[in-house]
Amino acid sequence: MTVDHLAPDEALSPELVLVLSPALRAQAVARLGAPVWPTPRPRAAAVAPADDPFERSLGEIVVARVIQLAVIFVAVTALTLAMSLAAHAFR
Repeated sequence: MTVDHLAPDEALSPELVLVLSPALRAQAVARLGAPVWPTPRPRAAAVAPADDPFERSLGEIVVARVIQLAVIFVAVTALTLAMSLAAHAFR
């Protein structure tokens, strides 16, 4: 196998480089040329910061906690009422 058997646009795999003899490996690496790096994407425009992110996030946390507690309260109240009705029915 010679390096000339490889297509010019074929990517040189690491496995192929490992199995080639040192002379063929040197020829293959020499044919690669300089690496072409992808151009970086343009950065997005800077986003304006929120008015007061600490107060906003604190408010969201408090509202979420109040909703959780309200759901727990309603569930416990409904369970207590159901158990008291059942106990009253068996009396």
